[in-house]
Amino acid sequence: MIRPVCRIAVVAAALLLGSLGSNPAQAASRVTKLLAAMSVEEKVGQVFMLWFQGPTVSEDIAGLIRDRHLGGIILYSAPGNIESPDQVAELTAGLQARAAASSQGIGLLIGVDQEGAPVARLRRGFTLFPSQMAQAATDRSDLVRQAAAATARELRVVGINTDFAPVADVNVNPENPVIGIRSFGSSPSDVARYSAAATAGYVSAGVICTPKHFPGHGDTSVDSHVGLPRVDHDAATLDRVDFPPFRAAFAANAPAVMTAHVVAPALDRSEPPLPATLSRRALEGVLRGRMGFDGVIFTDSLGMGAVADTYGTAEAAVMALCAGADVLLIGADAGRPAEQRQEAMDAVVAAVHSGRVPAARLNAAVTRVLRLKERYGLLEAASLATPAADAANRVGREADASLARRIAARSLTAFGAPHPTLPLPADASTLVIRPRLGREVIDAEAEAAIALWSGPQTRFLPSDPDAQTIDDTLDAARQAKAVVLLVTDARRQSGQVRLAKALGDLSGPPVVLVAAQSPYDLALVPQTALRIATYGEAPASLEALGSSLFTPFRFTGRVPAVLPGPTARP
Repeated sequence: MIRPVCRIAVVAAALLLGSLGSNPAQAASRVTKLLAAMSVEEKVGQVFMLWFQGPTVSEDIAGLIRDRHLGGIILYSAPGNIESPDQVAELTAGLQARAAASSQGIGLLIGVDQEGAPVARLRRGFTLFPSQMAQAATDRSDLVRQAAAATARELRVVGINTDFAPVADVNVNPENPVIGIRSFGSSPSDVARYSAAATAGYVSAGVICTPKHFPGHGDTSVDSHVGLPRVDHDAATLDRVDFPPFRAAFAANAPAVMTAHVVAPALDRSEPPLPATLSRRALEGVLRGRMGFDGVIFTDSLGMGAVADTYGTAEAAVMALCAGADVLLIGADAGRPAEQRQEAMDAVVAAVHSGRVPAARLNAAVTRVLRLKERYGLLEAASLATPAADAANRVGREADASLARRIAARSLTAFGAPHPTLPLPADASTLVIRPRLGREVIDAEAEAAIALWSGPQTRFLPSDPDAQTIDDTLDAARQAKAVVLLVTDARRQSGQVRLAKALGDLSGPPVVLVAAQSPYDLALVPQTALRIATYGEAPASLEALGSSLFTPFRFTGRVPAVLPGPTARP
């Protein structure tokens, strides 16, 4: 087990604390007084952000707030934290009430991943914006900013003060299994422009945002939830491709950043390799030193396979704090027991008492966390403990839904020659085929949205159609006057590719191919007369797709990623 002692990081920590202490006004501030009054255990609690189970304040999480002085909580849909706007508002207020009753009464950071489709924890009753790649396809920075601001306003209504967004990764690898349409695209300058716009939207609406995943997760072929990715960009490529979006977000006053569990040898040549989250060279040397970032550094979840499988979550927490991280996030990662949360806190407390984590490093992290809470009005938990009245009627507003529809319509991108048969017949003579993605919530939303097209017949298939399913679908297609095939994950589901090619070989009805998730899927399917990219299946995106298929429509989307094969036509 690697157990580095983070003594060099003490220098940076001392500089931070010294600069705070040199200003009499700051020295007398609430932050300075709080820090001086806190025990080691209270300080350690402030640098953790943890998950819990259920839609109400459980005894488990209440105990962590009360006894371990927990500083932050992350909410998820899968562990049942999120049911409705009113329920979330009650939950967050209840959590803050527990914090108000704790020893220092410091408010909680309450965070969520609300990037837009497909990664959005708040769905039912909220505004679900199209994916970041769809937003980029509009070629409109103002729409990106408006979407971020609208998202932030909804989060504030229900008591969530931190959004783990925007995704600032430059997706230059079509095989990337975890970023894809979550990114603004493959152009560093475009991703930088949109990352800055999104950051400005969050800042204007008073929600903490964390551009992610530093130093960049866009050229990986491994999902860090299950393995350790490696980015082999040299220093010049990192500076030219991966860093510009982060610099742009910092220039737009991003208050925080999230790290990536990726190995980048150009930043740290340690053996065995250290992911950036655990690398002092990456965080203190590059992020703080060379790039000058002085905000809060959040880790990605320390329960993810990229770090937990090698180091264990507890050891990873100690290493991340030594490396320069300020908030140690432990999320609801598959297969990780709840006990790992307290084990990680115990490990950090022990490391501080032993001197492995110097007091100055812990104090610097806590100072940044408290300054962030002060900046966003979160120091006094008691002021946050009343749920918003009528939350359900203050989110999902028509103005925001209209913005989502506008973005979706402007994002649709057509490839190839204009289709002579558009619009298609909006009746049962048109066959719409969609293999399921295999993600229950997204599949249910997509099928409900397609049902609203009301007219064409539909066939919903398994995500990887077998030979018999393909034959049956071809029989149905031969009877149709037009066929629309939505491919949902063709790069990983070979049955979808076989189905697309078989439909393309039919001599009868015209076939429209839709990349309903990743536009990279279009490189794998036949060169039909018309192919369309939606960049995800947000309800607004599928509503726009229906309009483009069955009513007169002008495609204006600009593909924000470099695709093999043909380019988009205006």
